[in-house]
Amino acid sequence: MDSLGLNPPPEVALNGAKEWEHSIVAFLVGKKLPNKDVLQILQRKWGQVGRFSIHVAGNGVFLARFENRQARDWVLENGPWDVWGYHLVVWPWSLDMSLSLGECKSMPLWVKLKGVPIQF
Repeated sequence: MDSLGLNPPPEVALNGAKEWEHSIVAFLVGKKLPNKDVLQILQRKWGQVGRFSIHVAGNGVFLARFENRQARDWVLENGPWDVWGYHLVVWPWSLDMSLSLGECKSMPLWVKLKGVPIQF
Protein backbone atom coordinates (compact mmCIF):
# COMPACT_ATOMS: atom_id res chain seq x y z
CA MET A 1 0.00 0.00 0.00
CA ASP A 2 1.39 3.45 -0.87
CA SER A 3 1.37 6.61 1.25
CA LEU A 4 -2.06 7.60 -0.09
CA GLY A 5 -3.65 4.34 1.02
CA LEU A 6 -3.93 3.11 -2.57
CA ASN A 7 -2.69 -0.16 -3.92
CA PRO A 8 -2.61 0.16 -7.72
CA PRO A 9 -2.45 -2.99 -9.84
CA PRO A 10 1.07 -4.01 -10.97
CA GLU A 11 0.28 -3.28 -14.63
CA VAL A 12 -0.04 0.43 -13.77
CA ALA A 13 3.62 0.53 -12.68
CA LEU A 14 4.72 -1.57 -15.66
CA ASN A 15 2.89 0.70 -18.12
CA GLY A 16 4.39 3.77 -16.45
CA ALA A 17 7.85 2.20 -16.57
CA LYS A 18 7.61 1.85 -20.36
CA GLU A 19 7.63 5.65 -20.60
CA TRP A 20 11.00 5.73 -18.80
CA GLU A 21 12.70 2.70 -20.39
CA HIS A 22 15.12 4.90 -22.41
CA SER A 23 16.11 7.05 -19.44
CA ILE A 24 19.16 7.62 -17.29
CA VAL A 25 19.56 8.85 -13.75
CA ALA A 26 22.34 11.41 -13.33
CA PHE A 27 23.87 12.33 -9.96
CA LEU A 28 25.98 15.48 -9.65
CA VAL A 29 28.87 14.79 -7.27
CA GLY A 30 30.67 17.39 -5.21
CA LYS A 31 28.61 20.55 -5.25
CA LYS A 32 25.04 21.73 -5.61
CA LEU A 33 24.75 23.79 -8.78
CA PRO A 34 21.71 25.74 -9.98
CA ASN A 35 19.36 23.29 -11.69
CA LYS A 36 18.76 25.56 -14.68
CA ASP A 37 22.49 25.75 -15.37
CA VAL A 38 22.90 21.97 -15.14
CA LEU A 39 19.94 21.47 -17.46
CA GLN A 40 21.34 23.92 -20.04
CA ILE A 41 24.77 22.29 -20.01
CA LEU A 42 23.33 18.79 -20.41
CA GLN A 43 21.10 19.97 -23.26
CA ARG A 44 24.20 21.33 -25.00
CA LYS A 45 26.28 18.18 -24.41
CA TRP A 46 23.65 15.52 -25.08
CA GLY A 47 21.27 17.30 -27.45
CA GLN A 48 23.47 16.45 -30.43
CA VAL A 49 22.44 12.76 -30.29
CA GLY A 50 18.70 13.12 -30.06
CA ARG A 51 15.79 14.72 -28.31
CA PHE A 52 15.38 14.22 -24.59
CA SER A 53 13.80 15.85 -21.58
CA ILE A 54 15.41 16.42 -18.20
CA HIS A 55 13.54 16.30 -14.92
CA VAL A 56 14.88 17.34 -11.52
CA ALA A 57 14.35 14.38 -9.19
CA GLY A 58 16.04 15.78 -6.11
CA ASN A 59 19.06 17.59 -4.77
CA GLY A 60 21.66 17.00 -7.50
CA VAL A 61 19.63 14.14 -9.03
CA PHE A 62 18.29 14.38 -12.57
CA LEU A 63 16.29 12.06 -14.81
CA ALA A 64 16.94 12.32 -18.54
CA ARG A 65 14.32 10.64 -20.73
CA PHE A 66 15.51 9.98 -24.29
CA GLU A 67 13.35 9.30 -27.35
CA ASN A 68 15.22 6.10 -28.11
CA ARG A 69 17.66 3.57 -26.71
CA GLN A 70 20.45 4.56 -29.12
CA ALA A 71 20.62 8.13 -27.77
CA ARG A 72 20.50 6.90 -24.17
CA ASP A 73 23.23 4.35 -24.82
CA TRP A 74 25.42 6.99 -26.51
CA VAL A 75 25.33 9.07 -23.32
CA LEU A 76 26.07 6.03 -21.15
CA GLU A 77 28.99 4.93 -23.35
CA ASN A 78 30.65 8.30 -24.00
CA GLY A 79 31.28 9.51 -20.46
CA PRO A 80 32.47 10.23 -17.97
CA TRP A 81 30.56 13.51 -17.93
CA ASP A 82 31.04 16.63 -15.88
CA VAL A 83 29.27 19.92 -15.26
CA TRP A 84 31.66 22.82 -14.54
CA GLY A 85 34.30 20.29 -13.48
CA TYR A 86 32.02 18.39 -11.11
CA HIS A 87 31.55 14.71 -11.93
CA LEU A 88 28.18 13.47 -13.15
CA VAL A 89 27.45 9.80 -12.39
CA VAL A 90 25.06 8.36 -15.00
CA TRP A 91 23.22 5.05 -14.72
CA PRO A 92 20.50 3.55 -16.87
CA TRP A 93 17.15 3.97 -15.16
CA SER A 94 15.48 0.80 -13.93
CA LEU A 95 12.24 0.05 -12.16
CA ASP A 96 12.57 0.38 -8.36
CA MET A 97 16.08 1.87 -8.47
CA SER A 98 17.04 4.29 -5.73
CA LEU A 99 17.29 7.94 -6.68
CA SER A 100 19.94 8.54 -4.05
CA LEU A 101 23.67 8.86 -4.62
CA GLY A 102 24.18 7.33 -1.17
CA GLU A 103 23.99 3.88 -2.73
CA CYS A 104 26.73 4.65 -5.26
CA LYS A 105 29.62 2.27 -4.65
CA SER A 106 31.76 3.12 -7.69
CA MET A 107 32.03 5.67 -10.48
CA PRO A 108 34.10 5.96 -13.66
CA LEU A 109 36.94 8.47 -13.71
CA TRP A 110 39.35 9.63 -16.39
CA VAL A 111 42.94 9.03 -15.37
CA LYS A 112 45.91 10.52 -17.23
CA LEU A 113 49.07 8.50 -16.78
CA LYS A 114 52.43 10.08 -17.60
CA GLY A 115 55.75 8.40 -18.18
CA VAL A 116 54.27 4.99 -18.99
CA PRO A 117 56.39 3.10 -21.56
CA ILE A 118 54.68 2.93 -24.95
CA GLN A 119 54.40 -0.88 -24.94
CA PHE A 120 52.02 -0.62 -21.98
